[in-house]
Amino acid sequence: MRLFNRSRLGIAALLALVGILYVLPIAMTVYGAFRTAPPGLPGDFSLTGLTDAFADSRTYSTLGNSLWLAVMAGLSATALAVAFAWIVSRTDAALRRLVTPLMAVVLATPPLFFSLAWNLLGTPKFGLLNEALGAVGLPDTLAVTGRWGVWFVLSLKLCSLGYFILIGPFLAMDRRLEEASLIAGAGRLKTFVHVNVPVMAPAVMSVFIIAFIIGLIVLDIPLIIGRPAGFQVFATQIFDFANNDIPPNYAAASALAMIFIAVVVALVAIKWRLLDRRQFTTVSGKGARPEPWDLGRWTWLCNAVIVVYALLALVLPVIQIVLGSLQPVFGINRFSADNFTALLDDPQVMPALINTAQYAVVGGALAVALSLLTAMVGRHGSLRLRRGLELSSWLPWAVQGIILGLALVWTFLSVPFLRSLFGTVTIVLIGLVVASTPVAGRAMDAALAQVGRELEESARVSGASSLRMGVGIVARLILPSCLAAWLITAIQIAGNFEVPILLSRPANQPVAVLVYQLNVQGEVTRAAALFVLLLGAVVCLALVLGAVAWLIRGRASSPKAPTARAATASVTPTVPSIPSRPALTNSGVE
Repeated sequence: MRLFNRSRLGIAALLALVGILYVLPIAMTVYGAFRTAPPGLPGDFSLTGLTDAFADSRTYSTLGNSLWLAVMAGLSATALAVAFAWIVSRTDAALRRLVTPLMAVVLATPPLFFSLAWNLLGTPKFGLLNEALGAVGLPDTLAVTGRWGVWFVLSLKLCSLGYFILIGPFLAMDRRLEEASLIAGAGRLKTFVHVNVPVMAPAVMSVFIIAFIIGLIVLDIPLIIGRPAGFQVFATQIFDFANNDIPPNYAAASALAMIFIAVVVALVAIKWRLLDRRQFTTVSGKGARPEPWDLGRWTWLCNAVIVVYALLALVLPVIQIVLGSLQPVFGINRFSADNFTALLDDPQVMPALINTAQYAVVGGALAVALSLLTAMVGRHGSLRLRRGLELSSWLPWAVQGIILGLALVWTFLSVPFLRSLFGTVTIVLIGLVVASTPVAGRAMDAALAQVGRELEESARVSGASSLRMGVGIVARLILPSCLAAWLITAIQIAGNFEVPILLSRPANQPVAVLVYQLNVQGEVTRAAALFVLLLGAVVCLALVLGAVAWLIRGRASSPKAPTARAATASVTPTVPSIPSRPALTNSGVE
């Protein structure tokens, strides 16, 4: 943008902020790998951490397991996300309107209890799945553990994240691209594979990279579902170094985290190599009204896919957790509300709920705003600036959740002017924003990739300022994607316990930390009840944001609604909405 091109001071301030939030914690992780003392204590530099980490034979077997899990989960989750985004945005499947709220609730389920739910579902004799199998005369010994269980549960979980990143670009894609393919003689399947998917390459690539990295760093699911069957991954080894060794070997944990940093840098470089020289604009200044595909006899297949996913990813896990929250002990079929009564009488619960709401709403908004700002500055800046900002926003993915918390501990205890913030609400909020910004950043990158440069150029020619162009045109075009990104990051923050467990104090801890503490103490049913309360709060947040989006769509589709002023009056693209598919008349995209 011209505003930033004219202001070196503004760019310098943005780079300094990005450096402190993203780059400095990663640098402190590398710093910690060579230290002999815990964070904040005097010590010497040594290679002991590296030798401890790489001399351990478990390192190479767990790394191989993590790579296998990352590839498998990345491919399956991306394929599922693409399929669901296409069903919602391009077909007339009767159940398509249920997909977005379904994905929101799946995403709202914290990974810790998503894994607990499936571990309980597959408990021999007592899990719901085994009770159902026993009721029909089949063996009730199914156990959802081990390598394939971890892959299956992780794929279900990651699909929801990928869907929210893809749905905005899929809704914005110009239908005329598909029509041209069909007129040329290609069938609908060939059109989907050779037109829809390649045009969505930036968003699809972002989803795969995110899923791959999460597959490398995920801790909750392998810890609960994989470890009992002997399936260990890289993240569980880092967890052992940082938590189970006596004393904790922070240096070895940081040394292993450096591998993640190298992997993330390599993945971003590959993305640049593959995508930077290609154009993927699908929202242009010419009108286009997409129409859904009539699936005919194949409608039942899309509806069946939605129903099966809903059962596996939401209905069965939530039923198991809700039943568990009403039981004094899992597996005992005696139900009561005693767990909820005890929670409401607990003086820690209400402050934790309030803290969680503040962290989720404020932190989600800050993460989206910062991601949008850096994406727009990088879009209009030099290639070096764009790549630097993009790489820095990827870096938090390079460390596993508990290690990101450790990196922030190193940062705030080692830097003098940041030390006073340790233990305050501010440091918890900063940590959660840093942890969630990569997701928001990928959503903003994918959304901006669909906006044609001619819209911005037209605004410049007509005399619009950079601020008016950014807020009045670009921001309005991608507003639905911004709301979706806000919802995603708010949910991520609400379910994050690895960062606040190291940075918070009892007075400012969120629900996730309290849930984790109850689980560690053996209060599994009470933890499940608190999770049900958290899930209810997240659903309320989703409904509020959904109502806001509905009001925006209603105002945008009103005949009296003012149009966004670009350089030409013909800049009025129309895009369908999920509920009723009205055409927009204000240069908006939903």
